[in-house]
Amino acid sequence: MTNTKSRQSLPQWILRLLGYSSLAAALVSVAIYLYRRSNGRPRQSLPRPEDDTNTNNRSNSKKRKRVTISLKNTILWNPSSDVAIPNYAFHEHGQTLLSQLIQHHEVYIIIHVTSEEEQEEMKKLLESLEGLDLRKVLFCSTEEGKVHLIRHLEPQLHIEGGWEYDDGEDMIRKLRPFVSKLIWVITKRRRSSFNQSTLKEDDQGILGSNVELTDHILDTSLARELGFILD
Repeated sequence: MTNTKSRQSLPQWILRLLGYSSLAAALVSVAIYLYRRSNGRPRQSLPRPEDDTNTNNRSNSKKRKRVTISLKNTILWNPSSDVAIPNYAFHEHGQTLLSQLIQHHEVYIIIHVTSEEEQEEMKKLLESLEGLDLRKVLFCSTEEGKVHLIRHLEPQLHIEGGWEYDDGEDMIRKLRPFVSKLIWVITKRRRSSFNQSTLKEDDQGILGSNVELTDHILDTSLARELGFILD
């Protein structure tokens, strides 16, 4: 009698085991699928220099200087009296200079923005720029992000002007050891402080043989190289 009961209960036990195993396997499969999906989402990747992405352009890229330019306060200026309400426009001849720069060099434009609305406005402002590759227009919301972008791109020249709330001093300090040439666009008053015989303690460590100071982008060695001469 006992043997008969054991034989009858054995298939039920096996079925239960198979049922639990199938459920466990299904749960594991779902977990793996969700993990792969969450980790496989497309992420915004950092741009790679031309000579890394297109072998056909490799020889041309080697002949062209890689330049990064922070657009605010260099090519663009804010005529608004309230810096909290930016209303950027091109400096006089700034658009022409930027077009020339793009034609002669490998240029990456970096824009420090404070909102998505501002980012869209900047895109519209640049739409009319001849020869501009929009893939080389990069946006950041922090100075740390800007430093990361520039060091990733490894330019031979970087042009910095800061943004609404900073003149770019920290950027120059952080980039000076890593970039061959820096052009720092600042106000005339700020620039005059570096012409004194004795620099302020806070200003020491900013300047170097690879830092060019100017209060106007057209009054630089780069502009003269591109054929721009101020009267």
